[in-house]
Amino acid sequence: MMCPPKPDGIRASIIGSLAMIGIVLLLETVGLAQRTVQKGGGVEGFRELRWGTSIEQSSKIYQDLHFEKYVISGSKEEPRKVYVRTVEHGEIEDVTFDSIEYWFKGDHFYKISAVLHSRIGPRTLDTQAENAFDKINGRLRTRYGDPSDHKVDYVTEYIVVVRKATWIVDHSAVSIKYEGVGRSNEDSLTLTMQEKPTR
Repeated sequence: MMCPPKPDGIRASIIGSLAMIGIVLLLETVGLAQRTVQKGGGVEGFRELRWGTSIEQSSKIYQDLHFEKYVISGSKEEPRKVYVRTVEHGEIEDVTFDSIEYWFKGDHFYKISAVLHSRIGPRTLDTQAENAFDKINGRLRTRYGDPSDHKVDYVTEYIVVVRKATWIVDHSAVSIKYEGVGRSNEDSLTLTMQEKPTR
């Protein structure tokens, strides 16, 4: 014949069960927080290069990095130095770009610019660049939410559509710009990631 459980045993059993439920809920909360941080993770540079890395250090990290050109952005500012890699992995956000440029202000890495060119046809009006804009736009919206700036312009002379979206992520800005087909029957997508200027 079984004896009824003692009150102390029941209390210990209830406390143990509540403790287990509490631990499970705590682990779920921590896991959700970690997933949220990973989903909207910050942008501190591009691949192995962090914003502010010197040219010398960048050349040690990427030994195929070499000088390409100077770009003058303003009469009162020093020219920007643009570098490219000879063995570049052109894929960003599951899109393969034709070129990726590494921009330096003085000796300070601050920006990359990736460009994809495409053409209409022969059997479709959709282009690779336009599809890539939609793809990256969707991925960045999922990761960072709605862009801080989004606009669509129409250049009426050739009916060129220009679509642009920008996200401010921590101390960085990520922009995508689609320039539609014009007289040349070509369009382009430009992805820019850069250190947000301090004011």
